Amino acid sequence: MADSVKLLSCFSPEEMSVLVQEEDHIVVIIDSNVKKLYGHLFPYHQIEFDASEKNKILPSVSSITEQLMEAGADRDSFILVVGGGITTDTGAFAASVYFRGVRFGLVPTTLLAQVDAAIGGKNGVNSNGYKNIIGTINLPEFTILCSDFLKTLPEREFNSGLAEMLKTLIIGDRESYFHATEILSREKNPEAIAPFIEKAAAIKAAITGKDLYEHGERKLLNLGHTFAHAIEKETVTSHGEAVAIGITLAAKLSVKLEILDSQEATLIESNFISLGINVKCPVPVKSLIRNMKMDKKKSGNTITFILIEKIGRCITYPVHIANLEEALYDLS
Repeated sequence: MADSVKLLSCFSPEEMSVLVQEEDHIVVIIDSNVKKLYGHLFPYHQIEFDASEKNKILPSVSSITEQLMEAGADRDSFILVVGGGITTDTGAFAASVYFRGVRFGLVPTTLLAQVDAAIGGKNGVNSNGYKNIIGTINLPEFTILCSDFLKTLPEREFNSGLAEMLKTLIIGDRESYFHATEILSREKNPEAIAPFIEKAAAIKAAITGKDLYEHGERKLLNLGHTFAHAIEKETVTSHGEAVAIGITLAAKLSVKLEILDSQEATLIESNFISLGINVKCPVPVKSLIRNMKMDKKKSGNTITFILIEKIGRCITYPVHIANLEEALYDLS
């Protein structure tokens, strides 16, 4: 069953109470920065989480579970996780393992989380510098999408979310991709993109609802991510920025392998650049290849990439590492 995705044009304790009115004991896990701005909207016991990649680790989960115990949370408690993707990933993982799993809901407050991280049931933490190596697949009771939260989002974080939103449209909705980029070329604000947030979230929820454990179609959601994870391993580039770079590299690789028309690859890159999204790879090809050899999508001497046939349709495509090295040096 897919996530129950709800898009709210505004947010209030009254609206939240409708969703959790049957819950006797609610505990909120909330990003420390989000608490300063929106903590008053969640009148329950709150556990603050200092959201950063360095804190997205097992010791943080242990700390959260200890605080849940101190708050008297038990098997019948409901955990509400409020924040960006790092917070929803970490908080949902903590809820999934606390008492072997308690019910939880997500309130993502960044664009990246609303269109990607908080949709689909993947919850996890990092280990030894590798992203999301330890985790679970466990669906929330609901994921609330509210564009009002995005009004206080810094431009760099907003752009990171745009990259993931456009990624999902490249995978599954050609018409919406062109509509979104046309709208964004005129006005780049939460109100303008609210329909596309809902569209991208719905596409991901539909895909994950059919393939929760990533045996088939869900793999398409990894467009750009093999490159992105390799970039993130070497730099402090944000996830959304790394995905944007990864998508443009995947598009160029798709052209190199004669899967995608070069005009469409050029269009994707120019769309991202015009929206202020960086697509210049900060990592040397040699480092990219070394890190991609550690990717979980590697099997033997091949790495499975998500490549683009055209905007709106992607495919899985195994590439031999030797051929990949040759192609990437050509692209560089």
